[in-house]
Amino acid sequence: MPSVSISKLFLSLLAITFLVVVAFSIRFTFKFAGFSAEASQLAESLHDTSALSLELDDQLNGQINLVYQQFEHLDKDFSARFSAMNFSLGKKQTRYLKLDIGSAERLTVESIKSLQSELGVEARQIYFQLQNGNRSGAVLRLRRMQNLQEKIDAELARLNALQTGKLRRVQQQLNESIRTINRAILGLGAGLLVSLMVFTVLLRRRVLQPLAMILEATNKVRDGDFAARAQIDRRDELGQLAKGFNFMAESLAESYASLESKVEERTRQLQEVQGQLVQAEKMSAVGRMLSGVAHELNNPLTVIMGHTDLARRRLVVSDANEKEIKFMTMLHEQGDRCRKIVANLLQFARQEKPHLERVRLNDIVEQALQLREYEMTTRNIKLVREYDPTNPFFAVDPNKIVQVVLNLINNAHDAIRDAGRPGTIRVRTFAEQDTVRLEFLDNGTGLREPERVFDPFYTTKEVGHGTGLGLSVCYGIVEEHNGSITAGNWEQGARFVIVLPIGPEVVPSDPRQEPASTKVVSKKKALVIDDEELLVDLQTTFLSDLGIAPHGVNSGTEAIAYLQQNKVDIIISDVRMPGAVDGIQLYEWVARNRPELTSHFLFVSGDMIGMHAGEFFLKSTAARIQKPFEWDDYARIVRQLLGNGDSAI
Repeated sequence: MPSVSISKLFLSLLAITFLVVVAFSIRFTFKFAGFSAEASQLAESLHDTSALSLELDDQLNGQINLVYQQFEHLDKDFSARFSAMNFSLGKKQTRYLKLDIGSAERLTVESIKSLQSELGVEARQIYFQLQNGNRSGAVLRLRRMQNLQEKIDAELARLNALQTGKLRRVQQQLNESIRTINRAILGLGAGLLVSLMVFTVLLRRRVLQPLAMILEATNKVRDGDFAARAQIDRRDELGQLAKGFNFMAESLAESYASLESKVEERTRQLQEVQGQLVQAEKMSAVGRMLSGVAHELNNPLTVIMGHTDLARRRLVVSDANEKEIKFMTMLHEQGDRCRKIVANLLQFARQEKPHLERVRLNDIVEQALQLREYEMTTRNIKLVREYDPTNPFFAVDPNKIVQVVLNLINNAHDAIRDAGRPGTIRVRTFAEQDTVRLEFLDNGTGLREPERVFDPFYTTKEVGHGTGLGLSVCYGIVEEHNGSITAGNWEQGARFVIVLPIGPEVVPSDPRQEPASTKVVSKKKALVIDDEELLVDLQTTFLSDLGIAPHGVNSGTEAIAYLQQNKVDIIISDVRMPGAVDGIQLYEWVARNRPELTSHFLFVSGDMIGMHAGEFFLKSTAARIQKPFEWDDYARIVRQLLGNGDSAI
């Protein structure tokens, strides 16, 4: 059976109808355009000729009246006036002849022009006769002039008749054309009606009936009769649709037997995913708890590090025993080690939008390794660092890259633990032309399916020992940075490779630290606010060593009361404090009541998340420093705020 496309059939019918309509429309358009142009031209010609005819008639009457006036009163300027009228008539006759007129009209105008010339001659003779006193001769000439006037009037009447006849002929042509167009429109309407009838018949036979058959078969399949088929033996679009439907019905009949087992399998998979999501939520809760615990450690660490640093400085100044200085230095270094661990934990726990910074490759990797190095050592796992000596800069979100490194290290740790032997994790960094590369190699069990390790919820660990989200999170973070991450096996275990773009080669500034031993020259007053008494004592002690007169309070309410009665040069406040007024509310009060102090306001807080991602600090330019802090940094910021009021963050 030949293949006939339904769409081509209907499109052809519509195209033919459309072309016929367009052809008639174009013809009618040109026809009416011709009528319009001809009518416009005729109207313009009739207007001009009619106006000129009236002007000629008026001018001729004027000349004749002028002649009649000479019989009553002889005008010495008659010749000049008559000649002027004669000249004007000549111009109008010449203009008339230049119009688009027929030959009959042209002959009539020429005849009027000739008669008018003769009339002019008679008029001058009448004037001369009257001037010489020969009135009878003038009357005789007047009769001849009247005969000429009658001939001119007859020619003018003929001219009007010619113009009227032309108008009548055009009107007859226009009426005949309108009748022709009406007949054509009736024929076009009849043709369109026939096309509509043909279109309706074809639509019913070629489209609606087959669709009804397919719909009937569809309803049967919906009711469970998978043996139902659409009996349409055609090769057009609907035939192909029926064939596809029949194939679908056969596939449904074949898969119906195994449907229940597939449903059970999907239900089991959904239950597993639900368990993994619960485990992921547990991990998130642990991260939040870790953030809170680390924050609480910052205050005692600040006290320990501050007092050990103060003690060491005073021992150095007093030339004390070298062992005592070394002991205080060792205590301070261990406290600083704890500070770095807490800072890394807080940084790892942060959750915020990606924020690109220029950091060094080896430094950001080392920051992550320090978080797990102690635990790795206790489990007989050795971390081997093979860093690129150039330690290149690149633009990333450091928190997210730390998370990627931690996830890969944790994955390697689990693989080595499953192998049940001491292991080694090698971390390599490389600087290339426009990218940096990180490699992680371990001697664990290797990857069972390297091509699936980045799939969400894919895991080979036992239930309760993994969520299957760690590597997929790594993949998402690397993709977010326009990089790539690949997984595979090497001779001894698993191997992961990360490639990230370097970005613009802009090295961040490295501000020089001013020595903390320089004291403030003039006596300044400082107000210290912290809800922990030990931190107030620590800061007031150090400020005193800088030559500043400090006063300490333990709440924002006390600080406001003190500021209402006293003047200070700098305010140093904790952010999170119990009571009605915390550090941010205190700053807002100062901005309203003591605005000159806003540029001399220093926030001191152990809340890294609040200090970097809080809504207030995202908008504010107020100076801030993170607990636990180095006294050199603390002193530098205090001196800047007291010296010129510049912001120091």
